[in-house]
Amino acid sequence: MNNAYRKIVCLLLAATATFCTPDSVWAQKPQLPVRLKLEPLSIRGRSGGPIPLRIKLEYNSNQIRQGDLVLHIYNSVMSSEDLMATVRYEGIVLQGTDYIFNTVLPPIEHSHNKQYLVTGWFETDTERIPLTADVDMVDPPEPHELLSIGSFERSTVTCSCSGERDYHRASGTRAFLNRVLGLDNYNPNSRISQNQSNQGQRRLNMSELVQNYAAFWDAYDLPEDPIQLCSFDVVLLADGALSRLVDAQMKALETWIAAGGSLCVLPDDTRLAKPHLQFLQTLFERTGDADLHLSITDESTLLVISGKPNPIVNRHFGLGRVTLLPNVDDLPSILQGAELGRVVGHLWKVHSDSKIFDGEAWNKQSIEQVLKERGFQVSKSNGGIWQVIAPPGTRGQQRFDVRDLEEVGNQYNISYELQPKPNPLSSACETALLPKGIEMVPTWVIATLLIAYVTMIGPVDYFLLGYFRIRKYTWLLFPLVTAVFTGLTILIAHQYMSSTDTGGSITIVDIGNQGVALRQSDIRMHFYASQTTTNTESTQSFVVPGQMLVTDPYNGSPAPRPINARMTYSGRFPQAFSTSQNMRQWEPQIVRSFTLAPSPEGIPKINWDDLDLVSTNDGRLQLQAMIASAKPAGAEIDAVVMHGQQRFTVAGNNGFLFSPTAIAQGQQWLEMDVWQRRYSQPPHDAIAAVGVIQAAARTGTRDFFSIVSQVSPHGAASLEDLPVLDTTDDNQWLLMVAVRNKNVIKLYRRLYIANEPQ
Repeated sequence: MNNAYRKIVCLLLAATATFCTPDSVWAQKPQLPVRLKLEPLSIRGRSGGPIPLRIKLEYNSNQIRQGDLVLHIYNSVMSSEDLMATVRYEGIVLQGTDYIFNTVLPPIEHSHNKQYLVTGWFETDTERIPLTADVDMVDPPEPHELLSIGSFERSTVTCSCSGERDYHRASGTRAFLNRVLGLDNYNPNSRISQNQSNQGQRRLNMSELVQNYAAFWDAYDLPEDPIQLCSFDVVLLADGALSRLVDAQMKALETWIAAGGSLCVLPDDTRLAKPHLQFLQTLFERTGDADLHLSITDESTLLVISGKPNPIVNRHFGLGRVTLLPNVDDLPSILQGAELGRVVGHLWKVHSDSKIFDGEAWNKQSIEQVLKERGFQVSKSNGGIWQVIAPPGTRGQQRFDVRDLEEVGNQYNISYELQPKPNPLSSACETALLPKGIEMVPTWVIATLLIAYVTMIGPVDYFLLGYFRIRKYTWLLFPLVTAVFTGLTILIAHQYMSSTDTGGSITIVDIGNQGVALRQSDIRMHFYASQTTTNTESTQSFVVPGQMLVTDPYNGSPAPRPINARMTYSGRFPQAFSTSQNMRQWEPQIVRSFTLAPSPEGIPKINWDDLDLVSTNDGRLQLQAMIASAKPAGAEIDAVVMHGQQRFTVAGNNGFLFSPTAIAQGQQWLEMDVWQRRYSQPPHDAIAAVGVIQAAARTGTRDFFSIVSQVSPHGAASLEDLPVLDTTDDNQWLLMVAVRNKNVIKLYRRLYIANEPQ
């Protein structure tokens, strides 16, 4: 009896355990053979920049798997409308251990909700494995979240690089530099906000701040590919980081700095070797400067020989900036006030007339000042009411009576905003690079077709069929007339908008010493008479859809057109890959590609190192002869020199691009209202000339470029990294040589810095 009772109890317990276990054997979810982890290498990305990322595929099986890692990147919401890009990393082999690599995501548009959603798959010839961070199979996989910045924020990133094992724990000096090298420390709004914080004053908008994030990096992880350094605005080498770098990393830094990056070095190393010394000598020593010499002591530390004790050395290197700090224990006591301001202003390419160089907040023009400079009449009554009267010919409202001038600023696009904005070249390219036979269907043609169609399906249908007493055939005649008019409309549209040409391109190549190509931006228009898919092969570059500016027909102010960002990258991005993108019919789309240290092929054979050729009248006459002799067969060539607010057209009115007459014509066309442009043939070359001149030097009044003249390269759709000339610096001269062959314009630029040791 006892044995039978025990058997019954055991059976009941086993049955209860079986039915109550949630993960029963027959209900257990299949487990993934591969898991994916995404680790951002910066808290958030810089404005417009690529996103540094560490990708880890966890794989513990004895079976070898070979396939492709596919990532879909969404803007905030996982839907087909929010899909921004697809990146396929081909030829990954999993051999029973974790597969880890550092890379960057392309510089796509920033997320509206400050986060990207990323889903992944591992695709082999026989299976498609959804990748999640969990063990259980989920298809489609749960998205990984990557923090981003908003579209209306200005964000900068400093790569704070350390040679210590625990690189996340910064020394006191590196922590100090991470804090004081941020540009927003000199924001007048931030200082006012701090002073008034206890009084409950207004909270600053994110568009009025420059958020700087310090990304903590191990020196061993610093990229050997210079294109990946475009994730940063400034690289800081401290805590023994310099001595940990290998030759490939230092070469990558040189390439990136020459293309416009900024490097700050604190040589607190005790293991420096000859390659590290040669690296510093290349960046800082100049043959014409006998006051600075670098060497290594017997203790493998850096010795700076100079006429000044503990010098702070600021230098230009190509388009970039470098700073060498003294290795002293009391650096915070030395680096302050104007001395610190000069370092910050130098590294961030601040305008030379900025108060930052004196250790003070940057200049911020008031709306009242800007309005008066533009010819507005501005006065204020005793009751606190502002009266603003616009000058004749100004688009928009002509008279304002307001309590806050910000309302007027919003009307005329002069509000104080530091967020990223597309380069004016975007607006110029939209027109200048379209096929020349393309024009919109005139309004009168559309109106005529519409009236004729309504007449045919209305009175003509009624009276004609009534006359023959066959009104029962109305439903036969109606679709027939509709089909005829549809075909006629398509025929007329093709007549106006079709072309065998798909658009032109502008290539901008920046030149350094001895005519070496430092970087290259290709801006190409794609305009097709039918829907198609484009495919392009690329190496060591970024390729993104360009962001164009369109004019709002209601207030006349420019605004960004939404980007068609569904681009697919296949291969090993960004080292060697192909891109494909669907192009809609009759939709103009600009694609920008960006490359560091490009091939020097095609650079005109002139003396690129002679400053006198651009800075003197006699030199410019010699330059004109040189350029004429350097013209390729079958091409046109032109040149312009920019200095401050001055322009010197080398060929005068005989040039195809930079003649004063053409520039004035292009500027006039760009300032037209939308309705006026419909009845005016666009001067393509003149518009392109205005665009490339505005792209070379930006001097905004109340935006980010009212503070800085240049940003570190990032290759983004906004083209914000194209400006190179500081028009407030009398020591800077810019030569631009344009070569046109059919509908392709190649622009070669050389920035000269006078009064600096060469």
